[in-house]
Amino acid sequence: MVRSRWFNRKVILNTCEGPAIRDQKQGCPQGSCSGPALWNFVANEILQENWPINTSIQAFADDFVLVSHAPTRVQLESQINESIVKFSTWTSKNQLQISAEKTNYLLISKLVRGPTIRWQDERIKRAHAIKYLGIYIDEKMNWNTHLKAQSTRATHFYHNLLKIAGKSWGVPLIHRRTLYKTVTERVLAHGAVAWCLEPTVRIARKLSTIQRPFLLAISGAYRTTSTAALQVILGIPPLHLQLQREASGTALFRLRFPLSTNVSDIDPSEIEEKATGWSTHPSEHLSPTQISLDDGGNINTGLRIYTDGSKTERGVGAAFCVLTDVNIIHRWSTRLSLRNTVFQAELLALLKEVEHAFSLPTQQLTILVDNQASINSAANPKSHNSIARKIFKLLHSHPHIRVSCIKAHAGYIGNEEADRLAKEAAETENFPETPLELPKSFIKTFLRQKMLATWQMAWDDGDTGRLIHNIIPKVSLHPINWTRNEVLFFTGHGPFPSFLHRFNLAETSFCSCGEISTPIHYATVCLLTTSYHMAPPSQQHQPIWFRRVANNSTSRRKIHNFLHFLQRETSLFRPDPN
Repeated sequence: MVRSRWFNRKVILNTCEGPAIRDQKQGCPQGSCSGPALWNFVANEILQENWPINTSIQAFADDFVLVSHAPTRVQLESQINESIVKFSTWTSKNQLQISAEKTNYLLISKLVRGPTIRWQDERIKRAHAIKYLGIYIDEKMNWNTHLKAQSTRATHFYHNLLKIAGKSWGVPLIHRRTLYKTVTERVLAHGAVAWCLEPTVRIARKLSTIQRPFLLAISGAYRTTSTAALQVILGIPPLHLQLQREASGTALFRLRFPLSTNVSDIDPSEIEEKATGWSTHPSEHLSPTQISLDDGGNINTGLRIYTDGSKTERGVGAAFCVLTDVNIIHRWSTRLSLRNTVFQAELLALLKEVEHAFSLPTQQLTILVDNQASINSAANPKSHNSIARKIFKLLHSHPHIRVSCIKAHAGYIGNEEADRLAKEAAETENFPETPLELPKSFIKTFLRQKMLATWQMAWDDGDTGRLIHNIIPKVSLHPINWTRNEVLFFTGHGPFPSFLHRFNLAETSFCSCGEISTPIHYATVCLLTTSYHMAPPSQQHQPIWFRRVANNSTSRRKIHNFLHFLQRETSLFRPDPN
């Protein structure tokens, strides 16, 4: 793999007085609107070249990468040098120069001695890791270099977070969590599809190490608190699972390659593709009288077509029916996969009824839809949905067809009949089914559920955070919204002599009243916290007691207040060692 960077270029402008030559050192004029596009024309020429066998080229702006593989060092050296000659010819033709000092190559092989690569009699240096588009690629492909860089970057973010939030001061917990999710996690997720699609145990452990300081800073918990417990309390999944989920989504949506069965068994060809650009010329649009969101419930004469979509636990159905006055003259319904959405069913029904309207003899008919989202999508010439674009083109070419909105389940005969047909199709397993691409919403939900299932399994089988597991047995992406004092109480890692004595931070584990100073002792029987007491449980009912206290806002308020009193009057709760 050879990476190169530009440092000089000459721009030739043809003027009335002859060609004007100007040295340019930035690749394209800075601030120019057309500069990047013009550069793409130049770079596209070399990208379309026929390269030697087993050799390819990749580029981003002015950053080029040549990738080649061969069974022997001699053959690899021959292929690379042949490619460099072709590349050099192109640079000479366009009066471009390459910075050989910034160009290096990476050898991913067990060979000790690498090939000799030269650029115009100047030898290109070998690197053990290179950075391309923000990702460090190392020669062993174990991503150690990239993880170290991510750790350094995360440490910088962590120190910035500490400047605005301490254990008991600064921005609220919910804002700290938002900062982590929207800033830190986004930076760490960069390029995850390349290195975290199937994370190893080592990568998962390293990412947990990176994530842990942020969990402590957000919650304000003691540094001995279990990482797994903090993740469940804050509703933040393990970092490697979060990055794997996003990497899987990118691989399916954008790269369109299948994943291994342990990640996902979805075929990328079954996922709907996002349409871009305009479906028609920008000047073409539907008139407000042809498609609108105004209530069409007062239309009770002429030819009317009602549409509806329905989803049940068994499947998804789409249907429409045609009315003349009060008589239904035509019915249509179909069944979709359970993985499709109601929105897709509504759009499919709208498309089918628009197609059916072409065969009707009347010159004026109205389509009545009880779903505003499908109408808005069909009226938008820049909609990303391919079915909505078909509807737009059909309506534009047949202006006599009008589409209007009505209220659902408002007693309209046609709407109730369409709803019945859609539900019947959804409930009937042997009903004729129309294949439809899977929506992105289903893929996102599927990946999120798979991540939650993996997280739940790790939470159930873990060795740490068992006290919290008794209170919160099920993981969730929503935080529990405990205050810092509540976190200290329920985890047991707080200003309690029984806890501090384990680390030689207290001379004894006893309270001044003479009993072991556990969290439940202060909350139920300690003579010094009588005003904050709750009914003490028996030994065998303590797990149930903790769950009930955690779910009672009044009890949690008492816990918050007595811990505040405990931290303020520390000397009162420490027995005299003499």
